[in-house]
Amino acid sequence: MIDIHQAGEGPTKAENRNGAFLIRAEPYLQREEAGCSLGRMFQPCQVDNPQDPVTPVIEAHAGDKVRIHVFGASSEQNGMFTVEKHEWPIEPFLPGADMISTVEFSGSEGLDVFLPAAGGKWALAGDYVWSNGRLPYSQSGQWGYLRVLPNTDQRILPLEGGMSSSKQAALGEFNGEPRIIPTVAK
Repeated sequence: MIDIHQAGEGPTKAENRNGAFLIRAEPYLQREEAGCSLGRMFQPCQVDNPQDPVTPVIEAHAGDKVRIHVFGASSEQNGMFTVEKHEWPIEPFLPGADMISTVEFSGSEGLDVFLPAAGGKWALAGDYVWSNGRLPYSQSGQWGYLRVLPNTDQRILPLEGGMSSSKQAALGEFNGEPRIIPTVAK
């Protein structure tokens, strides 16, 4: 469940309550009031005092596989989820599936985006904007950062070997091509 708050109400950052994230939005008008020009909307407003937006910052190491669950909380119109400079397979468990960089979702619809590598094709560290690709929604604050950290960065723990499940998805080979074997198929 995702609950998005406008400026001045609700939690100040992503806050986990009973498995649900309450997310605060950072609309363009709020950014303009903080000193951001339209050309710097997705960058720190003050160069000498950079601060993250109040929207969630997703963190991963360069090259990590990333799964983002997108949920259209409520809307009569469709949204378009996108991550800057990233592509993912339209069908994650189908070898050779077409790659896309934007996916449509509607109200009360949930979908999973499986990024093959944080940092895009070349696994480059940096901040990438995730957003609703429809301008009115991104203007209202539906955006944030995918922060890709260098592999040597210790702010977050690596995923490798960190899972304690007895049953995990695996990476196998099919005709020389890597493929993901879902947990349910084991």
